[in-house]
Amino acid sequence: MYLSSIDILQVRNLKSLKLECHPAINVIYGANGSGKTSVLEAIYLLGRGRSFKHRDLRLVVNHKAEELVVSAQLERQKPKGSHRLGIRRTSKGLFEARLDGRALQSATQLVEELPLQLIDAHSFNLLEGGALQRRQFLDWGVFHVEHSYTDLWRRFQKALKQRNQLLRHGRIDEDSLRAWTTELIPLSEELTRHRREYLEGLVEHIEAASRELEGLGELSFDYYQGWPDELGLAGVMAEDQARDLAVGTTSHGAHKADMKIKVDGVPASECLSRGQIKLLVYALKLAQATFYREKSGESCLFLLDDLPAELDYLHRQQIVGFLRGLDCQVFMTGVDKRDFQVLVEGMAHHMFHVEHGVTTKSEITGS
Repeated sequence: MYLSSIDILQVRNLKSLKLECHPAINVIYGANGSGKTSVLEAIYLLGRGRSFKHRDLRLVVNHKAEELVVSAQLERQKPKGSHRLGIRRTSKGLFEARLDGRALQSATQLVEELPLQLIDAHSFNLLEGGALQRRQFLDWGVFHVEHSYTDLWRRFQKALKQRNQLLRHGRIDEDSLRAWTTELIPLSEELTRHRREYLEGLVEHIEAASRELEGLGELSFDYYQGWPDELGLAGVMAEDQARDLAVGTTSHGAHKADMKIKVDGVPASECLSRGQIKLLVYALKLAQATFYREKSGESCLFLLDDLPAELDYLHRQQIVGFLRGLDCQVFMTGVDKRDFQVLVEGMAHHMFHVEHGVTTKSEITGS
């Protein structure tokens, strides 16, 4: 799967831009503030329906415009075919998404159509941040290999929300609380089963990726399901009820899950340098893309913002080589063209220069 072309209108300082994309490597370089990250942001909008920089999409619309539009020609391998995918967002909050002219009902459908992997300055949070980032990492993977997972996840979130609202209510309705608790328990257990199975399949791919990237040490993974492994969730929640009422939230369940990553027996965030943490994030994302390709027969699309930052040349070379082996389309940004020229030498690629929101092709190699 890849984008053969993309049209961007009024995304930040990108007023009107069209890129003819290479199915493999696309390098976007330019000075800070030139708009190169905005190109990645536009592609992310197309695949997620949201920005990776701001929660409020109105801030992404060019300040002199009333709406942004991003559309692309999407080429699939399985089943083989060409499709037109597009989104529109107005400064007043209206959001629309279409596939071949047909309206899509939710951002989830965009995720299904255009599976993306993003690595940027915030990707460190996968290891250094809270458990939410690691749950989201696992949920992305399960979503793309288990088609029933979306409905299961939504039902769980609804039950959790309803239970928490009751807990925060001044006068508790015991029957309603019991009903939502009864609904929440099996959903939590089913989510946990899917996540565990996914992680078990993913670990071998993470280990393989880490060996190719070198310098990470021996990795180990522990999954905390959100309540003690030796206890049943029903019993835990029964004992929690007084505490839950006091704090106004559900203390245990799949929403408290975490994936704990250790290197040579020590938590990764405590023993790795900044560069090593970024390298481990790459290993996790590359492994996830490998697993996705194994299950679906399709490749993810990678967005790499400022690839050269905190990575030496050898590791950049190893990452690009790994992506090439996965047959992934890659969009990567950086400030200096010279950082990429040797890196992609001999590989088919397109190279674009961005200046003041205007992009020009500066180098084309291969078809």
